[in-house]
Amino acid sequence: MKKILVTLAALALAVSAYAQVGVSVGLTSASATLEAAANDVKGGAINSYHVGLSYKLGLGNILAIQPAILYNVKGSNFDVTKIGDTKLNFKTGFVEVPVQVQLGFGIGKVVRLYGLAEPFVGYAVTNEITASGALAAASEPKKTWDNVKNRLEYGVSLGAGVEVLRHLQLSVKYFWTLSDLYGANDATLDNIISGIGNINAKNVNGISATVTLLF
Repeated sequence: MKKILVTLAALALAVSAYAQVGVSVGLTSASATLEAAANDVKGGAINSYHVGLSYKLGLGNILAIQPAILYNVKGSNFDVTKIGDTKLNFKTGFVEVPVQVQLGFGIGKVVRLYGLAEPFVGYAVTNEITASGALAAASEPKKTWDNVKNRLEYGVSLGAGVEVLRHLQLSVKYFWTLSDLYGANDATLDNIISGIGNINAKNVNGISATVTLLF
């Protein structure tokens, strides 16, 4: 029994030695998958950002678990050709909690390469619509929730990264949001999307690049 306790204590010390707090910043490029829309409505990508705190729990160079809490802005743009080439930008900010699992290998304490899988869940806290083109009256940003079907989101990401000197991480991942986000059917958006018809975006997917500084 004593040997077991000593072993567990040694493992706890080893794990704590590899526990690090980090600051994460990066770019998010996302677009909505249109499930149903008018023929002259096309979805496209919109570029934004994410920022937050992370916590890495590493077991050598092979395995690490890295949860985080982020403010992540996702969205999509929509080209509406029948209304004077109008462009609509939907931007939604989420408080997001991803839990990243990393598997990799390293060269001592210098460089570690890893693949990652990351389930995440989030809740929308901000939402903004902007328009350009023929809808001059809608040129100012509109803060509304009329175009949001669900404020709760969840999904998964897959990607890869590199860690340098155990303090700097660079990673790229593709994310799939599995929950429906946007739906403008019968919404009242202060004339922003009047006459466009139904926009039903099933989910928002994209790619993100992140820099994390670990302490």
